[in-house]
Amino acid sequence: MADDAESDDREWKYSIDEVGPDAEAGGQGAQSVEISGGEVPGELIADADEGEESTGNVAGSLTSTGAIEPESPSLENAIFVFVGIYIGLLALLSMTRPAFLGSPQNLLLVTGSVVALAVLSFGIFGLLTPET
Repeated sequence: MADDAESDDREWKYSIDEVGPDAEAGGQGAQSVEISGGEVPGELIADADEGEESTGNVAGSLTSTGAIEPESPSLENAIFVFVGIYIGLLALLSMTRPAFLGSPQNLLLVTGSVVALAVLSFGIFGLLTPET
């Protein structure tokens, strides 16, 4: 019972009614702010003559600055993709067939297959997209 008496003294004694309503934001949030283009390219800034409101978001508008040009695959990108495929394949094989990777011959077979697929794919994609 003595604990109940002490806890009554330490209870929260204020309510929302005593604090009052939230104050209006009187800072810059209530004022309009003009932002100049500065270093932003002209095609990204909406013209005032168009009469349209900007449909962009915080990150900017969804229009691109130019056409997207295809490029030939680089060796670094191809190696990165196939190392990821190799690691993923090893992970799947180790989960589904743990005894399969226990043999050096099987590990060499998987490695050789991925390397052959990488060379073949890089060659085909290199022929399909010559130095564009």
